[in-house]
Amino acid sequence: MLQTRYTIFYQTMNYKLYHSSEIVGSTTLDFDHSVGFHDIRPFNKKNNNLIPVHRYPLNTLGFKNKNNHKVDICLWNFLTSKIEKIDETNLWSWEQGARLQWYNDTNLIYNNMNSQKELSTIYNITNHKKNYLDECIYSLNNENLMLNVNFSRLWKLWKSYGYNNLKYEVNSLNLTKPKEDGIFLYDINHKKKLLLSIETAVKLCKLDSIDKEFFLCHPTFNPSGSKFLSILRYFSDSGALISYLICTDIKNRSHKIIAREKVSHFEWISDNKIIVWCRNLNEKIIKLRNNYFLEKKIFPILRKVISFSNMNLRNKILSDDYHIINVDNPSKPIRLNNKLLNVDGHPQISPDKKLLITDTYADEKGYLKLLLFNIQTNKVYKIGEFKIANYLKKNNLKYDLHPRWDNTGKLINFDSSHLGSRQTFVLNIEQLISKIN
Repeated sequence: MLQTRYTIFYQTMNYKLYHSSEIVGSTTLDFDHSVGFHDIRPFNKKNNNLIPVHRYPLNTLGFKNKNNHKVDICLWNFLTSKIEKIDETNLWSWEQGARLQWYNDTNLIYNNMNSQKELSTIYNITNHKKNYLDECIYSLNNENLMLNVNFSRLWKLWKSYGYNNLKYEVNSLNLTKPKEDGIFLYDINHKKKLLLSIETAVKLCKLDSIDKEFFLCHPTFNPSGSKFLSILRYFSDSGALISYLICTDIKNRSHKIIAREKVSHFEWISDNKIIVWCRNLNEKIIKLRNNYFLEKKIFPILRKVISFSNMNLRNKILSDDYHIINVDNPSKPIRLNNKLLNVDGHPQISPDKKLLITDTYADEKGYLKLLLFNIQTNKVYKIGEFKIANYLKKNNLKYDLHPRWDNTGKLINFDSSHLGSRQTFVLNIEQLISKIN
């Protein structure tokens, strides 16, 4: 009875659902739980009811904790509410966990350590056997090739995405533009090669003259695994995060700039087409960001002035918006400019490639929105609103919804803190999908 009252209280106060959407699964409230980043596909075709999750001590503050405790790697059956621990790891980040994901229909893969050596573990959910690969995983393609980044460098420069207990070469961490560090390709035969170095990325983006510590992040394969996107980043004198989106053709070993200066979350729609939240400014204006006086003294004032304008005017001035870009011809981006889809979020494409599920950051009342975007009709549907937990807000931490599709295109998995702790949920949107189709 107490549980029922508790649920009703949060339903009326901390979240709202639309279009007859229904939560059909939620993790238990005795621990914190999360799936991970928005590029993860937590369902598989053989076991659509099983979702891999991280399990943390309740209300843990992640990288703000001084003790780097281990977290549990679990399988969650959202139909029966059973959560089974299968392993544990101390290689995890606040935003992305241990990069826990399906390796195939019967195996999971996640980052771990063995005798102080970083590696990735492959766990068979049928026979419970483990195999190991010599490097950490970030992204995986259909041929089981892995993309890898330097998680120690991320910890040094962007803590919510890095690991604080890896032992990378100190010289690499101290260099501003290392030529032996960047995005690596790793195969099951334990062969590793550097595909894009930080030094090469800096030169490509014509940022050689800037004396900042650069890093590469978010390497993500296209559907066929022939190309990948990654983001080169550094922090400006004013503390702004400057980003350049780069597409790498693996076979040709060629690189192309897709977007400049302000780049956030992206998703592959097809092998050559992406959707990305970015800014589309003139290159001459972008170069002004490298002027110390303007960046340190003038731009912060301009940003404060712009921040007081309404959202539509602010986006028009800055050209911040979702853009659809053909990576083979990035000079002609298509700006969506949809009034409901006017803030940054975490998009993922549906199995039929017709719909995007995405979210928003918390608004002034603390609510994160869950949105469905029809690419073909340019229509947006608000599915739900979920309020961020007070303890996260007080500690200046966020817990994004990071919505993700199942294989039928009728269920959405998302993370949320609207119940007062970090949890993950399954939402049935079948009725809305039926109306759209």
